Amino acid sequence: MLSAEGGVVGIRGRDGHGRTVVTKARVVVGADGRHSLVARTVAPEQYHEKPPLLAGYYAYWSGLPMDGRFETYVRPNRGFAAWPTNDDLTLVIAAWPYREFEVNRTDIEGTFRKTLALAPAFAERVDASLRESRFFGGVVRNYFRKPYGPGWVLVGDAGYDRDFITAQGIQDAFRDAELCAAALNDSLSGARTFEAAMDDYQSARDGQALPMYEFTCQLATLEPPPPELANLLGAMRGNQDAIDGFAKLNAGVMSPVEFFSDENVGRIVDSAPPSSALQNVTQPVPAAFFEKAEARRRSQARAAQSASRRWR
Repeated sequence: MLSAEGGVVGIRGRDGHGRTVVTKARVVVGADGRHSLVARTVAPEQYHEKPPLLAGYYAYWSGLPMDGRFETYVRPNRGFAAWPTNDDLTLVIAAWPYREFEVNRTDIEGTFRKTLALAPAFAERVDASLRESRFFGGVVRNYFRKPYGPGWVLVGDAGYDRDFITAQGIQDAFRDAELCAAALNDSLSGARTFEAAMDDYQSARDGQALPMYEFTCQLATLEPPPPELANLLGAMRGNQDAIDGFAKLNAGVMSPVEFFSDENVGRIVDSAPPSSALQNVTQPVPAAFFEKAEARRRSQARAAQSASRRWR
């Protein structure tokens, strides 16, 4: 990273022949992952930090047909899943609490196999297949970073990361790239100042990411769901619309703000068969936090629309 007058002005690297290359730029974009060189160099503020929650590992197997299905299993202090991928391979992933990370990393395959054995029928299918890759994995820290400063911006995992349990990384990176590109266009075209455009980028990113971030971190504890959420899940039984909505929530297609809203929870409960257990279903998650994040997102969206109209 090249710095001058308190800001980033370009990069220094090497080409394919090992020769030093210096490139100047008005803005350097750090889209270089959770171990970002850009972030490490500029040391941005971090916030909403949470410690690692899970340790997880995955590998690829052949001879493990899934018939197009995604399978997931939840057991005490364990979670594991499998799904088909390219080249007729199946990805199998298993996770356990971070507190077991140091002990279990000395025997990853043994711990992995013991975890799968908690679902005997699935473990038998895996035992009858062939592992084609080494194990990949580890732990992920949960954080937000301020995604901009003089001459630099951060996108994707470089600016915000969360546990892998909801598999939001690529989707979040595409969203951040679009938001950041629009903000940079406003700034570089002279429509808005760099500070104003990037502040809106940060607010929009955080407003959209925070609800799923909180939901993800809750799932990553591998703790049993609180009674309210357990009752809500029970109320969803046989309700295909509610089940589809929960699948959309876990896929990042539906925001937790929408799924856990009073209106949607009420609709699920009202459609459930009469049961005394459902009397305790209210808000199954800290909805006030989600609502605050959603309110900020809408406010920033209105501000962005207003600014766009002014510059047309």
